[in-house]
Amino acid sequence: MNGGETTVIMKVRTVMVGQMETVRRPIRSREPHVSGTAFRLDSSLLPTGGMTSRLTRLALLTAVTLFSSQSAASPWTLPEGSLSLQVGTDLQYANSEFLITGVQQQFPLDGEFYSTSLRGSIRYGISDRLEVGGTLSAGIVTFDADPIYLGDIFTTEFGDEGSPERFRGNILSLDQTTAGLGDLRIYLRHRWTDFGPVVVTGQLALKLPTGYAAPSGTFEDDEFARGVEDDVTLGDGQADIEAMLLLGFVPAPDWFIRLDAGVRLRTFGPGQQVIGDLKVGTRLTQAFLPYAFVSAEHSFTEGKTIGISQTTDAPETPAREFTADLLVATPIRLDRSRISPGVGAILQLGEREVDISYRYTVWGINTARAHGISIATTFLL
Repeated sequence: MNGGETTVIMKVRTVMVGQMETVRRPIRSREPHVSGTAFRLDSSLLPTGGMTSRLTRLALLTAVTLFSSQSAASPWTLPEGSLSLQVGTDLQYANSEFLITGVQQQFPLDGEFYSTSLRGSIRYGISDRLEVGGTLSAGIVTFDADPIYLGDIFTTEFGDEGSPERFRGNILSLDQTTAGLGDLRIYLRHRWTDFGPVVVTGQLALKLPTGYAAPSGTFEDDEFARGVEDDVTLGDGQADIEAMLLLGFVPAPDWFIRLDAGVRLRTFGPGQQVIGDLKVGTRLTQAFLPYAFVSAEHSFTEGKTIGISQTTDAPETPAREFTADLLVATPIRLDRSRISPGVGAILQLGEREVDISYRYTVWGINTARAHGISIATTFLL
């Protein structure tokens, strides 16, 4: 879900999962000629002479195959009148988390998180330097965990004390699944420099929820007796405004470096964030361009509390031994920080380019330690 966050408030623990949206952007300048999705440059149109000219050519040649995620958008804008459509899928899995203190631990009750989304992105060149675009996705998010019985001290309306009905009524199933549209993300991007060894672009982006249920406390009205709330959601349920500076470099033949940095202004409660991405890649063959990257976000202010979750300091305790004494009431906030490195490659398969990437959250605060895989391809219309 591009630009959005899949939020999982993990029954017995609150966890936010930053949705991985890896987006392939086809890039070309005024000079490239396009046939399908295969790019080629007419060298007669490029400047000649000297190292600067050589790097300018390399920048253009590299730019047409650069990979870019939605949170780390490409500084190479589309030419005037150009339109591209990308389709892709994003997969995530996690069985552990980083607490609000930054401590890493497994999900309680053998909990596991899964998400699958289908994503569509569109880009249009208003002019050679000005571009607009947007992304929308639909997905399914699931959290599975072992059911627990905490005694009949919470729910007493199910039959007589000690009866099978009372026992069954007090078994808490923490499994949750939700599906639907995720966040809508739109952006305006302006390239400030000419194409060359260094490209500088500014971007403003807006993320909007599409009407899915927003995250809340783990239990309805934060009471056990009212049952488990549907707290596995498709996003944070609030709007974000991003201001980003996008930098592109070509330091050597067939190499590229991308550096993006900015601020994310989160409305309606969450703490504000600084965000950034670094990506380095090189073309090894005409059909293979591997790259490595790292993306990060950090909440530098404290947001509002949205509810209460039940955490535990003993996540390894099996369900049959889990008791109410192990639960600790903890306020929930949508603040999160994370560092997620990854690797990927662009593969040229005939007339089609396919981007495949993998990332893993190695450090975080109030977020899942998630594995993510993205696969995407782009069409020029």
